[in-house]
Amino acid sequence: MKRLFLCVGVLLLLAIPVSSASADATTVPGQTEKARIDADENGYPDVGVVVTGHYYSVYAEDGNGSYYWDLGDGRVYSSPGIESIADLEQATLTTCDYIVNYRGTFEDDPYMDTGWIMNNIRCHGYEGNTHYKYLIVNESDPRYRGNPEYAVWGNWEYHVLAESGAGNLVRPMTNVG
Repeated sequence: MKRLFLCVGVLLLLAIPVSSASADATTVPGQTEKARIDADENGYPDVGVVVTGHYYSVYAEDGNGSYYWDLGDGRVYSSPGIESIADLEQATLTTCDYIVNYRGTFEDDPYMDTGWIMNNIRCHGYEGNTHYKYLIVNESDPRYRGNPEYAVWGNWEYHVLAESGAGNLVRPMTNVG
């Protein structure tokens, strides 16, 4: 399940959602009011607009492999027949609570193009208690090192990938470029 949490964490980061709340405002979960600039009204922050956000998400899985994932913005993904965490096998349930913080630009599309994303994750239940902290930075961030060993996708990499009991799995290095 640990590998699944890592994958879910990356997917959560990759899928920072943007949806249109009204014709003159873009809503990104937790974003500040001044970042709601969408002059072309396509539902995404305009080019060059720096968005700062904070939101919560929850992922739960049972020993049968069934899952429930509430992304925190109204979207929910789950196994067939699972409509809530209560529908999962409670005796083998592990739940992970996410706190997601981010700052960057969306450049008029639904995905972050620059900046940084941080996940703080607390997992508890059948598989034990574990904490994770991820800090993923884009090459636009001065902390970016260009190390392919820690690449997440494209020009993003882990700067911190900490797990309780193991510490930071990203080892320090100098910039490659």
